[in-house]
Amino acid sequence: MPAARSKRTVAYFLLLINAALWGFAPPIIKNSLQHTSPENFLFIRFLLASALYIPIFLLIRNKNGYKSSQILPSIILGLLGTPLTLLPLFYGLEKTTSIQASVIESSSPLITILGGILFLRESITRREWIGLFLAVTGTAILTISPLLTALDTSSISLSGNLLILLSNLSWASFLLLSKKLNIHPPLVTLCSFLVSIPFFFILALRSSTLSLPPQASLPGILYMTVGGSIVAFWAYQEGQKRLEASEAAIFSYLKPIFTLPLSFLWLKEPVTPLLILSGLLIAVGVYQSEKRS
Repeated sequence: MPAARSKRTVAYFLLLINAALWGFAPPIIKNSLQHTSPENFLFIRFLLASALYIPIFLLIRNKNGYKSSQILPSIILGLLGTPLTLLPLFYGLEKTTSIQASVIESSSPLITILGGILFLRESITRREWIGLFLAVTGTAILTISPLLTALDTSSISLSGNLLILLSNLSWASFLLLSKKLNIHPPLVTLCSFLVSIPFFFILALRSSTLSLPPQASLPGILYMTVGGSIVAFWAYQEGQKRLEASEAAIFSYLKPIFTLPLSFLWLKEPVTPLLILSGLLIAVGVYQSEKRS
């Protein structure tokens, strides 16, 4: 029992790190996209991330080692979880606010939980259902808050929101497939970085946006290279490995709590009492879902 509790505590800590790093990401990315294209941002990001991560991978590859038969599935997972997830997310961020994007992105656990029940035979307890209901309620309030408070919604577009939903679907598919295949997380991380380089290079070349990143975009690129790519991606893979996919997915509801203050203070995006209420509901929902007797 103590060993199981310790394993769960480590998983929660890793998933909280991931939620914070990815929660801060939308306003940071949105600011950088004012100075460079999504394709160029992502190409430079994964070029740097690969250069930093390859030595790390070579040092840890023998721990809980992998077989050569895992390389092809890791490449497929890498495409699904990185380029096919991030490209619609970045295009969506260009067309909507970082707060709106964060809220819509936080709906991805619903897809993951449903997929976990249908495909991985995972079970959901009554406590988890209650927590999920509270978190979904908070997300719904946050989603419709511009209408309820009569805010100008000109910066929020339907196409941007749909692109972020498409990103959610790709990410949920990646999580479920990686959980089912149970592939060595460092290998999946490495393949995700490596397949992203030619993918985004070709897109940046075709869109004629391939260039050295402007100085104003560098802080965002460096943040997403280290925090958003290497640390956050590894933390989620390691955390999810210790829990059910549906339980790990609940932590995604915490991301807007990190997004809201940064978007408000830095990008001057509006925060209303409804946004605060919804954030509290999301936090209570996560606590209720993860609480153990």
